Amino acid sequence: MYYKIDELAKRVEQGKSDLSLQSINGDYLKIQYFDHEVDWHSENRDEFFICLNGIANFSIEDIDYTLIKGNMIIIEAGKRHRASSGGSILLSIEPHERGR
Repeated sequence: MYYKIDELAKRVEQGKSDLSLQSINGDYLKIQYFDHEVDWHSENRDEFFICLNGIANFSIEDIDYTLIKGNMIIIEAGKRHRASSGGSILLSIEPHERGR
């Protein structure tokens, strides 16, 4: 598959909704509009996020990270984490098709 990420990110930002692109090995490649807080949790699979626009905050166990455009974070399976944003666009591979 071929994707024009900038065009898709603009579409997600305008519509303020997630866009699932495809399934990869049982996980979901998607561009998401992230504008809320996710409580502490862990997954049984790795998660991967790239910030395409805005600012997103992630805490993994006892370390805090701030993602801005171009930053990437990988959350290893089993690690407790949480995230929050007031409105960022993220490219992700994760076990959930839709945002929480």
